Amino acid sequence: MFCVIQEVQTKRPDKGGYPRELLSKFVDMSVNGVDCGHYCYSYSSERFERPLKPSYRISIHSSYRKNGKPQKRQYVICTVKYYDLATDYFTIYDWGDSRIQAAADELQVPADDIYNLIEAKIEPLKARIIAEFQQTEEYRIHEEHEKISTIYAAKKVQFAEKYEVDSSEYDKIYDVFGTLQNPEYLKKIKADYKARKEKERQARKERRSYYENFHGNYSNYSSGSGGSSYGISFHDNYTNEEQTLLKQFYRELSKKFHPDSNPDRDTSEHMKLLNRLKGEWGL
Repeated sequence: MFCVIQEVQTKRPDKGGYPRELLSKFVDMSVNGVDCGHYCYSYSSERFERPLKPSYRISIHSSYRKNGKPQKRQYVICTVKYYDLATDYFTIYDWGDSRIQAAADELQVPADDIYNLIEAKIEPLKARIIAEFQQTEEYRIHEEHEKISTIYAAKKVQFAEKYEVDSSEYDKIYDVFGTLQNPEYLKKIKADYKARKEKERQARKERRSYYENFHGNYSNYSSGSGGSSYGISFHDNYTNEEQTLLKQFYRELSKKFHPDSNPDRDTSEHMKLLNRLKGEWGL
């Protein structure tokens, strides 16, 4: 059993050439009176013309004897075009699976044996054609387009993470080539980001101050200063082992509810109660 790849003449040119240009355009639109204009990209309708190239018929051959005479069986698996090999679009598993399975059943051999025969034969041809195609202007332009669109997608993600906004905001400011198109909106994004961060900083500062005030007040209460009713301590009611457990409770709870550990919520009431308990426990 062996694989044969026969070169056959292609009658029609391949019209699936890559687009010649990557285009950027502005889409002017609004939703509920809100300006949602943004930049997007597309490819030109004009494509590269591909010179007529041969196709390749892949078949499996098996020789045997019948009544002392040599016989041969041939199983055509598929025919693949030059440009399907050149662009690495072709896979024998997608193109020839059903015929390979049928041939394997008739020949009573594992299908993997046929796959291995075909791959060993097609891979050198495929590598030569890909290398040849990579020397063309079509391939060079296509790779430039791929690089531009990949960098564009990465910059959108980076922009969204940096300013904590939806990635679509990037398209209101930059085009696919990374050219700044709307500097005024960029200033707004930066100003909004700075204002949010300042607000968050102030909120953290206020929560920390609130906590420190309560901590100081209840420390005084626990020591009995100021004649407060919180000066009454119940720590004498606890054994040494219980005191050790209570200290552990306090450490774990203060770590959980401390303002620095909760930037997105107000835990002042939690800390207020916890510090009250601290005084009552005599910690």
